[in-house]
Parts: sequence; C-alpha cells; structure tokens
Amino acid sequence: MIPTLFPRKSLAALAVLSLACLSAQAQVEITDPPAGHNFGKVPLNATFSTQYFSVFNRSSAPLQLGTLISSGAALATCAGIGCPVVAQGDFLIPAGSDGCSNAVLQPNQGCSTLVAFTPTAPGARISQFIVQSRAGGALATYPLHGTGISTPLDCVLDWAEKSFPQLLTTPTGTATVSPFQLRCYANGTMCLGADTAVPTFDQPSVYFYQTQPTPSVQRLGYLSTFAQAAQCQP
Repeated sequence: MIPTLFPRKSLAALAVLSLACLSAQAQVEITDPPAGHNFGKVPLNATFSTQYFSVFNRSSAPLQLGTLISSGAALATCAGIGCPVVAQGDFLIPAGSDGCSNAVLQPNQGCSTLVAFTPTAPGARISQFIVQSRAGGALATYPLHGTGISTPLDCVLDWAEKSFPQLLTTPTGTATVSPFQLRCYANGTMCLGADTAVPTFDQPSVYFYQTQPTPSVQRLGYLSTFAQAAQCQP
C-alpha cells in the first residue's frame, strides 16, 4: 500500500482551491480594447498614445483583483535586426490612472485602467498587460504592441525607399545597432541609417552599409540635409 502524503481532507481542500483558481482565471475578461489593438507609430519619448483597458468579473461571486502590470517575462521574440523588442517599460500605467488594481468587482462589474505607450527606442516594441490575482498569478492577459519612430530618421528612410524601390527592397523595421539607428534591405546585404543612437559632437549623419562585394560603410551626408530634401517635419 502506498502511504498517503497528505490527509484526504487536505487533498480535497487543495482540489477545491485549484478549481477556484482556474474558475477565477477563466472568468476575468478584458473587454476593451478589441483584440488586435496596436498603439501605432509614436515618436520617441512622446506621451500622447494611451488606451483604456476594461476588466470585468464574469463569475457569479465577488472577486478581488491583484495588481495590474506590464510585463515581458513570458514573451519571446527573434534576435535579428528589425525583430520586435520586449520593452515592458515602454508600456506603463500613469500615476492616478489605475482604477483596477486591488479592486473588488461584483459579478458582471468592471473597472478601467489607462495604459500609455512611450517608446524609448525606434522599431517594434512589445509587452503584455497582465491582470494579476492577489497571489500574483495571471487572471487575464492582453498583448501590447507599438512602434517607436525616430524623428526625422524614419521619415528619411521612408522617403529613400520610395525614391529607390528597386535598390531598397524587403526593408526591416527600424532597429538600434549602436551608435546607429537603421533599417536593412535586400535580405540584410545592405543597411541605411544614421548615428542617432548616442550623442555626438557633430550633428548626425546618414550612412550606407553593404556586405558585398566586401563590407564597407559610406557616409552620405548630414541627416538634416536629407530631412530637408524629404520634406520631413521637425
């Protein structure tokens, strides 16, 4: 006979607790925004891109929520240039805008919390909005997506792609490879960008990098000159 490690009453209580946790996870719903929401393209460090997230208790009993957070701990992404970057710090709940953390929701009652996207680097940025239980588990999650725009570099790169469509093919997203912010083309055989990732003594310049026939970097001129030619807004 195999010895019982826990009394039967303890096992029964544990089973009930587990079912209660699963029930809570299944009955907390993020109803707004609709699936697929994207914060869009936002200039670096801008604070205007915000969205309210609505959370509802769909169970038949009162439920107390835990803390609502932005977290990238459970996310995975590729590692190449232009791949989305896990950036939980770019998606934050502004002070005084959290109407859900630790709230007690009656059945079919909801609450709302504001989330702001403030990109700190160019390119695709991702995180996850998590409604936590009091114990710290995830009751509900929602993927967060947004794109940081480097001004005026992204405008110049858009203009260059329209001006030279046969050369600048299959563009990646804008990425940071210090000291450059750049996009790569033609399956990574060439890149175009500017030394805007770190402060410089001189004003930023535009550079062209190519791997064939031999790796080389060529300075094309000041970024401000190209921004004027592309009629980019300051």
